[in-house]
Amino acid sequence: MSLDLVAPGSLSKPGPVGRLVRFLLGILCLYALWGLINIASDFVEIPIGLLPNLGLMILFALCIFNYVINIGFSRDWHRYPLILSLIFLLAVATVGYLFTGDAGTEVLGFTVLLWLGYFYTHLGISFLLAAVLATPGCEMRAIPELIGKITHRESKQHLCPVSILSGIDQWEKRRSQERE
Repeated sequence: MSLDLVAPGSLSKPGPVGRLVRFLLGILCLYALWGLINIASDFVEIPIGLLPNLGLMILFALCIFNYVINIGFSRDWHRYPLILSLIFLLAVATVGYLFTGDAGTEVLGFTVLLWLGYFYTHLGISFLLAAVLATPGCEMRAIPELIGKITHRESKQHLCPVSILSGIDQWEKRRSQERE
């Protein structure tokens, strides 16, 4: 994955369908966050291995974590955000194992929940802002775009790496050009 930021105005803004999809994805991410909060509140009572949705949430986060961090923070840190996250989680598991004889301690569980909480908060807020601001390209550029609007500076854009969203945006752009 390389960070390919382009000049402001290079990408077209999403239309109503793209904005609605981003809004719904933002709601879905915040719903996942709500689920994490509920898991955290009942954490002592629910064995973490019995939470199949948590496994899917972790898998999804592992797949796109680098995109969220690199595009969201406008830095090309390559795969390091995920690698460092996994090293940190492994270190927490190792310390837990050394102290208790079990790597799957409550401390590891809460650390994973915090990591996922950050991920789904950042992604969910970015989706919602992208829907409201009609952020061109990737939703992870919505927070930098908002900061740019507040500071009166333009922010660079990034083509959405999720082909479904890019496809919707291209489809809406073609439809609007056909109407003209």
